[in-house]
Amino acid sequence: MIVDSHTHVVSRDEARYPLSPAGLDQGTGTERRPAAWYREVPVTAEELLERMDAAGVARAVLVQAVGAYSYDNEYAVDSAAAHHDRLASVCSVDVAGDPDAAATLCRWVAGGARGVRLFTVTQPEGQWLDEAIAEPVWRCAADLNMPVVVTILARQLDKLRNALRRHPDVPVALDHCGFPDLRGGPPFARVDGLLALADLSNLRLKVTSHVLGQALRGGVEPAEFVLHLAKRFGADRLLWGSDYSQTHFRDYAGLVELARQAAEGLSEADRAAFLGRTALELWPELA
Repeated sequence: MIVDSHTHVVSRDEARYPLSPAGLDQGTGTERRPAAWYREVPVTAEELLERMDAAGVARAVLVQAVGAYSYDNEYAVDSAAAHHDRLASVCSVDVAGDPDAAATLCRWVAGGARGVRLFTVTQPEGQWLDEAIAEPVWRCAADLNMPVVVTILARQLDKLRNALRRHPDVPVALDHCGFPDLRGGPPFARVDGLLALADLSNLRLKVTSHVLGQALRGGVEPAEFVLHLAKRFGADRLLWGSDYSQTHFRDYAGLVELARQAAEGLSEADRAAFLGRTALELWPELA
């Protein structure tokens, strides 16, 4: 079973689900994506399911598109509820701007969300991941027994380590592997900070199309980088996500094929983990 752990959907009904674009930090050191992807290449939940069917993908996680909707999670949550047999949703809350972010999270979870995205790639960049202001949200996730999805730039990996040490029982998935710098290729000396987190057993890495595409642009075979991560973290702590439609340098079927190619260096069991089983451990309701 292939599970896409990272997708973004956008409704055509802007009256019911109005866009609310958030300013994002573009300083990732990677190729910039169009700021208005949600207008240029929007994909509804139903259209995503059609593409999944055509590409042989069984399940997907709808990750809140902060760039398109800020912290209004309604469309992702509603879409997952409407297709609960195949989709799960991860909401996001405004840790810095909402004085009761934990209570807000509880409301979204009551509506069906099955995870929370802690998103610091804003303008200005959020510095709160390991600070007291974020603790109620971390504790809420622990109490609700649900995964935390963290979106940070590589320069905040130390903050992630601090947070994970405080919350060793909370399963965490790092979006886009923290936007690693793959320049120079093997032995990937520029990702030592990421590899140093391998001792944190509750951490999983989302190896998304964004990361695989960066490898390709740097002249690196994506399978080399996946194998490099697997040797340090174990393949059972890696999970694939398309980042579609925000990432769209190939059509959806092409991104799925790229994932298969990226897993070619793994054993059969490890490929199964990378392409689906690890995601199902985080979101067992999709099994």
